[in-house]
Amino acid sequence: MDFGLTETQELIRRSAREFLKDESNSETIRSVASGNHDALEKLWKRMLELGWPALIIPEEFGGAGFSFSDLAVLLEELGATLAPVPIVESAITSWIIERYGSESMKSEILPQISSGDILLTPSIVERSGSWDTSSTTVAATKSGTNLVITGEKRFVAFAQQATHALATIRLDDGQPALITIPIWKATGVHQTPMDHVAGVPVSSITFNEVVVPEANIIATGNTAIKAVEELISAGGVARAAQLAGLGRAVLDTTVSYAANREQFGQPIGSFQAVQHHLAEMAIASKQVNHLAHSAAYSFSRDGYSYERAAQAKIAASEKISALCWTAHQCHGAIGFTWEHDLHLYTRRALAWKTDYGDANFHKSNLADAMGL
Repeated sequence: MDFGLTETQELIRRSAREFLKDESNSETIRSVASGNHDALEKLWKRMLELGWPALIIPEEFGGAGFSFSDLAVLLEELGATLAPVPIVESAITSWIIERYGSESMKSEILPQISSGDILLTPSIVERSGSWDTSSTTVAATKSGTNLVITGEKRFVAFAQQATHALATIRLDDGQPALITIPIWKATGVHQTPMDHVAGVPVSSITFNEVVVPEANIIATGNTAIKAVEELISAGGVARAAQLAGLGRAVLDTTVSYAANREQFGQPIGSFQAVQHHLAEMAIASKQVNHLAHSAAYSFSRDGYSYERAAQAKIAASEKISALCWTAHQCHGAIGFTWEHDLHLYTRRALAWKTDYGDANFHKSNLADAMGL
C-alpha cells in the first residue's frame, strides 16, 4: 500500500502552505482571539475564493468533488497554522446533508454552501455537555407545516458567522430529529458569546419559539441518530487531522528552539533528557498523523469506519495536548509567557480535544461497538 500523498494532495498541501504562511500568521490568530471578527471574515472570504469550503461537495452541486482524504491534507495545514476559520464546520455539515438530505434539500443548500452564501455550524451540545443524541432536550412542536422550536444549544463554534445551525431536536412524539435552523438575524434566536479557550468565536444559542418549516428536517428517529453519529465521527476525524498538523508545528518549533538555545555552553538539545522529550513528541505526532489519515481514507460516499474514526480522535485528544505540555517544558520559562506563540497552540489543542467527543466519549462508544 502506498502511504504517500497523491499528486492532487501534494498540490493541496503546497498551495495551502504558501497561502497560510502569510494569511494565518500570529498577528491574525491573536487578533481573532481578541474578538476582531473582521480579520476572521477577511480570511474566510479569501478561502471561499480558493474554493476550500467546497472541496468535498460533489461537482453537480458546485463543489470540487474531492475526497475526505484530500480534505484531511488541507485540514492538517490549517491546524499547523491555527487558521481561525469554520472549514470543519462547513465541510462536515455539507457532508451530512449530501449523505442524508433529500434531493431537493441538496439541490438548494449545497450550491449555496459552495458559493459561501450559506454557512452551517453543528449545534448538538446542550447544558449536559454531551454529544450523545439521547441528551437532546430542545423541543419542536408541530404547527401546520412548521415546527416551533424552543431550547438552548451550547458551545456552538462560529455561530456569529453562520447563517444556519445543523441542530438536534426532539419532536412531539419524543423522537430525535436533525434539522437546519436559520440563525442569522432570525426572529426568536438569541446568541450569547462565550469566553472560550479556543480563541475563536463560540456561542450559546437560545431558540424562543422559532418557527422553522418541517421541510428543513434532514432525518428523524434512528436515521437521525445514525446521521449524528456520522457527523460526530466526521468532525472527530477532521479535528484529528487538524491536531496532527498542530502537533507537527509544535514539534518543529521545539526542535528548532532546542537546537539554538544554549545552556551551560551547549545547545539544550544535546542534553539526553531533552532528546527523550523530543523523541516522544515526534512519535506522538507521527502516530496521530497516521491514524487521522487512515480514518479519513475510510470515509467514502458509501460510508466510513467508526472504529478508525474513534481511534484517531482518541489518540489526537490525548497525545497532542500532552505533546504541547512537553513543549512548554522544553522551552522553559519563555514557553509560559503571553508573548510566545506556544500558548496559542496549547489553548487550541485543549479546545479541539473535546470537540466532537473527548477521548472518554469515544472509548465508551468504541467499547460498545466492539461488544465489550
